Amino acid sequence: MGRLDYKTEHFQKVSVCGIRCEFSDMRIDRSTVPEGRYQYEVAGDDDSGGDPARVRVGILVNFFGTLISDQPLPIGNDGVLWLGDGDFVWL
Repeated sequence: MGRLDYKTEHFQKVSVCGIRCEFSDMRIDRSTVPEGRYQYEVAGDDDSGGDPARVRVGILVNFFGTLISDQPLPIGNDGVLWLGDGDFVWL
């Protein structure tokens, strides 16, 4: 399945490190995201028990979902935001 159009996808509200985001468990086509919005992808890992573990601009392995925000997330110098307890909250 290809990437979905931002304008037609339904999103859930989440907070990531205190920043409100839209979340979809599908991959979103970057070209459909409004200018000025930030798009990231979330991954789980083999030990996360189905919980989100990290955020990057793009995820290849263990894809969990897509985040869209009005402000940048605190991605580290390694290009990853590692998620700890309470960093990803369903609103």
